[in-house]
Amino acid sequence: MPWYTEAPAEQKITPSGRKLLQAIAVRDEGNGVVFESEPRSRWRLHGTSMVFNAQTFRTLDALALIDVGDGHGDPVRITVAGRAVVEGRR
Repeated sequence: MPWYTEAPAEQKITPSGRKLLQAIAVRDEGNGVVFESEPRSRWRLHGTSMVFNAQTFRTLDALALIDVGDGHGDPVRITVAGRAVVEGRR
């Protein structure tokens, strides 16, 4: 099934998207999570060695699972729908 279908959001998430969503869910206590810019359109989770492609953020944001703010310096927040996916409620 192509990713652009009307399938539930959790069926559209790549393995790297799941890893990113889980990393944000564990760390976001309401103020968001800080990512730092890295070369080649990548973002590193502050204080860790976890690096994610910018497209992964765009996909999760388009599915309304995370809120990237301005997309540059704002903390990334998990949404209620994103937390539901992580917890297996959706």
